[in-house]
Amino acid sequence: MFRNHYHYFIAGLPDFFMDDAEIGFPMHDFKNMLQEELRPEDYKLVQLLFLAYDNKTLLNYLNEDYQNHHQLSTFGNDIYDIEFSDEKRGILPSYMYRFVDFYKNEELNQNISRSWENIITEMYYDYVLKTKNRFLKEWFEFNRNVNNIIIGYNCRKHNINAENQLIGDNMVTQAILKSNAKDFGLSVELPYITEVIALAEKDNFIAREKGLDQLRWEKLEELTLFDYFTVEVVLAYTIKLDIAYRWLELEEETGREMFRQIIDDLKSSFEFSKEFALNGKNK
Repeated sequence: MFRNHYHYFIAGLPDFFMDDAEIGFPMHDFKNMLQEELRPEDYKLVQLLFLAYDNKTLLNYLNEDYQNHHQLSTFGNDIYDIEFSDEKRGILPSYMYRFVDFYKNEELNQNISRSWENIITEMYYDYVLKTKNRFLKEWFEFNRNVNNIIIGYNCRKHNINAENQLIGDNMVTQAILKSNAKDFGLSVELPYITEVIALAEKDNFIAREKGLDQLRWEKLEELTLFDYFTVEVVLAYTIKLDIAYRWLELEEETGREMFRQIIDDLKSSFEFSKEFALNGKNK
């Protein structure tokens, strides 16, 4: 199959590392550069990565928080105003329309026991995993597995029901829900799970998160080991740059607060689910 190659563009990309104290170009500028340099069909693959920021912007929009618009979002409030009206042009990813329909349907969503962020993330992963691009399929599958393992570990540690916290429904999520083994019985299928669990057990939030991102970094290098000057190299570079910028912005106290918020969200979701079950409304 024919693949586009970007010899000069990739050769000219500056090197950087995950824990660099400074990066010479803003992520937003790099995104604009990609749109200029890549073929349209390849830039569409890049856009799949940035949809994670659009999900956050869309949730803010639905909460009428119109000022909180992430600069890496592809779509803005003006687009949402049109696309969620009778004049829509169908330019958004299909999962966004399904999500908004569900969000606005009070009859369907009145008894949900999952966060809206969890629901749109699951729809997003399902959407991206339908791509024919090998790199993106393997990367998103890997990243979803890692995230679910961490969720499963934290829920087990804090005695929280994991069912409404996990993303997707596959072999990994089923194992997390059913197995009492330390590795959820997944060591054969997921050779990296031992390392993920070891990182999850670290008390230091920053060390844990940095270790997980290092694992992701290594996976990106593995996935592009035999790719040369292709869009897959650009995609991996984009994800690495996003990781590096995350660490530029993340201070230790911020990290601790993020972790506390994650646990609080898990606990509140569990208590919400339990309340509906007790009242007989969630049967």
